[in-house]
Amino acid sequence: MIRRIALGIGVTTFDKLVIAATQLALVPVLAHRWGLERYGLWLLLATVPQFLSMSDFGFATAAGTRMTMAAARGDRDEVVRVFQSAWRAILASSAAILVVLLAAVWLMPQAVLQELDGAPDGTVRATLTILVLYGVAAVQGSIFFAGFRAAGLFALGGFWNATVLLIENAALVLTVLAGGDLVAAALAWLIGRLLGLAGQNLLLRRRVPWLRIGWREGNWREARRLLAPAGAVMLLPLAQALVLQGTALVVGAVAGQAAVPVFAATRTLSRIGMQLCWIVSTPIMPELSAAAARGDRQRMAALTGATLLLSGLLVIPYALGFALLGQAAIGVWTHGAILPPQALVTLVALGLLCGGLWYPVSNLILACNRHAGYTVRYVLLALASLPLAAVLVARFGVAGAGLAMAALDTAMLLVIIRQARGVLPGPRAVLAAAAPALDRVRMRLANAPQGQAQEAGHR
Repeated sequence: MIRRIALGIGVTTFDKLVIAATQLALVPVLAHRWGLERYGLWLLLATVPQFLSMSDFGFATAAGTRMTMAAARGDRDEVVRVFQSAWRAILASSAAILVVLLAAVWLMPQAVLQELDGAPDGTVRATLTILVLYGVAAVQGSIFFAGFRAAGLFALGGFWNATVLLIENAALVLTVLAGGDLVAAALAWLIGRLLGLAGQNLLLRRRVPWLRIGWREGNWREARRLLAPAGAVMLLPLAQALVLQGTALVVGAVAGQAAVPVFAATRTLSRIGMQLCWIVSTPIMPELSAAAARGDRQRMAALTGATLLLSGLLVIPYALGFALLGQAAIGVWTHGAILPPQALVTLVALGLLCGGLWYPVSNLILACNRHAGYTVRYVLLALASLPLAAVLVARFGVAGAGLAMAALDTAMLLVIIRQARGVLPGPRAVLAAAAPALDRVRMRLANAPQGQAQEAGHR
């Protein structure tokens, strides 16, 4: 288990590095080859796949948890049934969205498209068509990744996801460098994704041969059983969008457009700390799902303690460092163009500290499929934070937005603490499981050099 978690953390880190590296590489290449106007149009059109990434409506995440728990109980028939039922639902929703979006693209009045300066006739329609196909294709990979999770191969599935990102973005860069236009770039993305899906499918068949890929063994009754947990999963990106984008809109409406970059830059740099939480908690989630399915409370306690310990070691120093150095760091990052008030930086750091505690624990609750209780509250609190932000921004300026977000994260910390009591082992169980877990880690670390020495002697 320790090795799987370590590999999972490494692969998740690799995935984040791939995302950051591709974003850094795409900006200068596309901006230089196309110019800022054409590149800006690409960024606008490329938001379509981002919205389509939510078109599985949470089925893959909900199904992945159910499949992992069934696999831990040894019930492979249930794993296959849930897998195929979820894919049925995803295919049905993807087909419906595909028809609606393609109709919208090709029925869109030409006058609307003419507002997009610098695009030849037909380019925008063709590019949007390909990007819609790309987005729908990308969604299908989510249920295959759930198959890797259920089989205890989270690291392998995550590594392949990162590799697919590298393949499709490398194809995009090479296409643009060769003189490709918007349509060619979109095609490069689509072809890269399709090749990645084919490889993912083949890899899953070879490594998990018992997980039969298809939809004949699925049924709509099983798909309907996934509706409630899937719907609760979908509330998470909705709440996050309300907090991140909604608060930025409130800042612009109340304090003016000039205040938005100040808030956005501060929030963006602080979110690195939350990404650290994601790196730790994501690989632990399938392990916790398996332990919960087996009723292994001791292992659940050890995993809960590991999540809190690792998240705390990463997030607490980052939050403190951000509070002390964030203002100067943003100034250096933006070459002096943005210098946020210290009050905003401090309040955002406070929100990060609370978020760094509740977010990893909420992922563990999600791993037990008991997330419906907090996702609804998260949406309601996110909605309530917007008028609160408006009042506070009017009173304290852009720092009021930081205060509203800190209040939201504090409230969510209380919500998660309350719900965790009925789902996860309590503090005493976590402390009791900590000592033997740490002993096992120390033994593994102590035995590692001996094993390496023995292996070297054999060679």
